[in-house]
Amino acid sequence: MLSGDAVIWRATVKKILSAVSESSRGSRANTHPFATEWANRFLATLCVLLLSAFNFASAQTVTWAGHTWLVTKGGMAGVAPGDPANVEIDAKGYLHLSIVQREGKWTASELFTTDDLGFGTYQWVVEGNVYDMAPTTVLGLFPYGPAHHTGVDGENEIDIEFSQWNKTCNGCNADFTVYPSTGNRKPKGVSAWEDNFHVNGGTLTTARMEWASDHIVFTLMNGVHAIGTTGDVIKTETYSSDSTNIPQAALPVGINFWCFKNTPAENQSVVIRDFQFVPR
Repeated sequence: MLSGDAVIWRATVKKILSAVSESSRGSRANTHPFATEWANRFLATLCVLLLSAFNFASAQTVTWAGHTWLVTKGGMAGVAPGDPANVEIDAKGYLHLSIVQREGKWTASELFTTDDLGFGTYQWVVEGNVYDMAPTTVLGLFPYGPAHHTGVDGENEIDIEFSQWNKTCNGCNADFTVYPSTGNRKPKGVSAWEDNFHVNGGTLTTARMEWASDHIVFTLMNGVHAIGTTGDVIKTETYSSDSTNIPQAALPVGINFWCFKNTPAENQSVVIRDFQFVPR
């Protein structure tokens, strides 16, 4: 369903295009050919601008955790498209993401910040047993440049992910992954570094990454912990390298909940209680 602003934009676009078209037809008979050609080009340019404005207005955004997020509709990672209906914010301000089957069709969920964030501390508080989800389910928490055309896929990405990867990762249920900076994509788009592992956690997890120009510290903790403090650490890992292998540009932040290779046997859901970013 389109938002109220999108409906207004669509109606406005139709009215303007109709009026311009009628005006053009009425004056065409007595117009010099050069002027007619110029008018046609003007109309084509106007159509592009108006349709771009309509597409922007019809895109669905949500405001959460101090940021505006663009919600994916259609193509995204995995075998199920994104559906904004699978992204909700409850009365407590918690973000709910779902993978759902409706009328025989599976859809997933994804959203990205409209602003770009750089070096600093990124922290998510996740509610749910993300360590034992359906084998095909993936929860990704990640800065990702290609969402804003900063680099291409296989560049400018830093991941904390929870997944069994459809039982293809030798018993893992989570990973930390880093892709190289702009212009340094590896053959076949492989990562610069990754750590796939199995851990046992509870139903409330603090997931943190501390990103600097020459290293990234990843930490998973049971429970809720304020930035600047640590406790009940499940897993921590530091990746150190240079500007080739560590992203250097400010990037949008993504959160996605998706299906790897196959859809799950039943609907999936997860809750992100909070996201915080503290610049370095």
